[in-house]
Amino acid sequence: MKDKPDFYYIPTAIDKDVADIIIKKYNNLDLTQSKVGTKSDQIIDKKIRNSKNCWIATDNWISGMMKHFVEVANNSFFNYDLTQWSDNIQYTVYDEKKSHYNWHSDIVRSVFDSNLIRKLSISLILSDPSEYEGGEFQIMHMGDKKMTTMKPPMGTAIIFSSTTRHRVRPIKSGKRVSLVGWYGGPPFR
Repeated sequence: MKDKPDFYYIPTAIDKDVADIIIKKYNNLDLTQSKVGTKSDQIIDKKIRNSKNCWIATDNWISGMMKHFVEVANNSFFNYDLTQWSDNIQYTVYDEKKSHYNWHSDIVRSVFDSNLIRKLSISLILSDPSEYEGGEFQIMHMGDKKMTTMKPPMGTAIIFSSTTRHRVRPIKSGKRVSLVGWYGGPPFR
């Protein structure tokens, strides 16, 4: 029996003012329909994923803040061999009724270096849970097929292995905004 969860949870103390700065900056950009698949073979499939997103470069201050949270989780819990971001940071919005992302894992090769793979995923919640109904984050525990369902406070960072299956349940009303990133390193041995 496992005595610890498969994820690391950080109540980052990011407050509404900081979340609003990020949302204001990226909500005004062209959000596109989120796609599924590998970078070379992406498609829109709203049965699997119905959300909108845009991308933030890894040299942005936001990615520096998120890197810190990933490093804390890795040093305290995972101890993976990490080297760099595997992709740009994704600003993701679930704002239509039934917006969702079905069960999936994030383990793919890095878009920056094909010799690296995603090892840790981070989801940083920018919406207060009172701003939306539904939209819970669920993570499957490895080995025992149990899951944890969360609707964390704004500013919470959830860091987990990119091999872990997870999803965002359908939105019933309101708007759920998050930042998502993937930190990578050499393939597991």
